[in-house]
Amino acid sequence: MNLTRILLFLLLLTATDIRSQSKQDLEKQKKEIQNEIKLIELKFSNSSKKKGLIISNAEDLNYKIKLQQSLISNINNQLNLILNEIDSNEIQLSNLKNKELLLKEELAKMLLTGFKKKSNLNKLMFIFSSSSFRQAYKRVQYFKQYINFQNKTLSKIKSTRSEIENVILILDSQKTNKQLLINENENIKIELSNEYNNLNKLIVEINKDQKKYKNEIKQKQKLSKDIDKKIEKLIREALAKSKRNDGGFKLSEEAQLISKNFNANKGRLPSPVIRGNVVLGFGKQPHPIVKTATIQSNGVRIRTSSDVEARTIFDGEVYSVIISKNNSRTVLIQHGNFFTVYKNLSQIYVSKGDKLKTKQVIGKIATDPLNGQTILSFSIFYNGAPQNPRTWIYKL
Repeated sequence: MNLTRILLFLLLLTATDIRSQSKQDLEKQKKEIQNEIKLIELKFSNSSKKKGLIISNAEDLNYKIKLQQSLISNINNQLNLILNEIDSNEIQLSNLKNKELLLKEELAKMLLTGFKKKSNLNKLMFIFSSSSFRQAYKRVQYFKQYINFQNKTLSKIKSTRSEIENVILILDSQKTNKQLLINENENIKIELSNEYNNLNKLIVEINKDQKKYKNEIKQKQKLSKDIDKKIEKLIREALAKSKRNDGGFKLSEEAQLISKNFNANKGRLPSPVIRGNVVLGFGKQPHPIVKTATIQSNGVRIRTSSDVEARTIFDGEVYSVIISKNNSRTVLIQHGNFFTVYKNLSQIYVSKGDKLKTKQVIGKIATDPLNGQTILSFSIFYNGAPQNPRTWIYKL
């Protein structure tokens, strides 16, 4: 029985720690999103009047909208936690009130019994009428135990009442927090509606001169394609070196194990940044703002803050470092017959041949000096074929 109680106690402690950790994580995430929104608002206020940055401004608004949606989701998760805690505390309060009621009933019966005995038989006479000293001693002990039990019951009632008052205070605080979060969510939804209207106005403005903006996007795409061709060539060369006569790949035992583990962790691999939002997905697609422009993406583009650095998603070896015409750097990492690519780095902290561990920082992500955007282009290749990173990275 004691072992069962101990196990139950430990289980409750663990559950409490998990809930507490979840609340801490959500609050930390919320602050990060709010800080990111503030940075976007500051940048947008400085660049909103510059006509040459109209697409960047529209992208900023689009990014802010995504952040606000993430914030709403975060607050909803916090609300769910609070609602669960309120339910749990209300059950606890009900149980404590029942316990208090039973104790009071028990005390009332005790007092009634004592009153009857007192009125029918004097306590001293009851003791002195004992036939022996032993019997008198037992009667004295009986009265002592009776008073002691009565005092213990009173103490339990007081303790239970104190617990009830504490739970009521906690519930009041939780219900206040719940209402504050609901109000905050409503305010964000109103702001979100305004941002959608502002974005639509910018898109209308862009649509007036689509040809011009479409050409700008094509020029950026050309630079990206040039780097993609170099990457694909390097991967083909790497695979050609390791090809066996039967068409397979001649990898070292270590590389085979890395490749196997990489594949086994599909959908569970860490993100190449500690925080950020995907602003461009995988494959052929219309531009998120200029819908008539088409973009071909071998990976995803992740927008983040200027203080966030790129990190490798799995153990591997730096296969190559590419420096583009615009001085942007790209790191290509081999994980057996898998390759990961990290484009748009302003600084790199690794060199060709370096063996890296999962989540090891590899470089600083470049921030565009004109529009202030910090974007990492990230790709995964398997046997030379580009993969959709969303299917490999956890919650990307």
